[in-house]
Amino acid sequence: MKSEVLVINTNLGLEIYYESMYDCTQIIKDTFAIVACKKCKTEDKYRFYDFQNEQEIQLFMDTAMQKLARMPLFTSYTKSMLGQLNAQFETNRRLIGRLLEIWHEVSSNIRYKGINLQKIRDFRNDFQAVYINNVENDILKELFMEMLEKKHLN
Repeated sequence: MKSEVLVINTNLGLEIYYESMYDCTQIIKDTFAIVACKKCKTEDKYRFYDFQNEQEIQLFMDTAMQKLARMPLFTSYTKSMLGQLNAQFETNRRLIGRLLEIWHEVSSNIRYKGINLQKIRDFRNDFQAVYINNVENDILKELFMEMLEKKHLN
């Protein structure tokens, strides 16, 4: 694929993100079928979603987050995903950065009807922390932290 590949195994399923000039969906499905389901059709047992651009990812994540934020497993899903993003940040820095931007946008624009606002705030803060904790430039990291502290004082 000659691009970064990010695999996140959450309590909801396996998420695979990649960026490539070519559609690698079938290769990923075939590889998954070899590993997960030797004698069955993966389409019969698993759901696959493929997205061609960031807008499609954002629309899907918006819908998924609306549902997830109402569920008790939202916190464990978030912790699991964030742990894996931290572990893979060095090898997938650019891809994770783009996904963090999408997830931050989704969490900022989510419609709050029936959703615990504190969960959403914690979710956004945790995503910010993933990025800030992985900034290599100490001065830039310190500026980010100061900016967030001042923002939270208002």
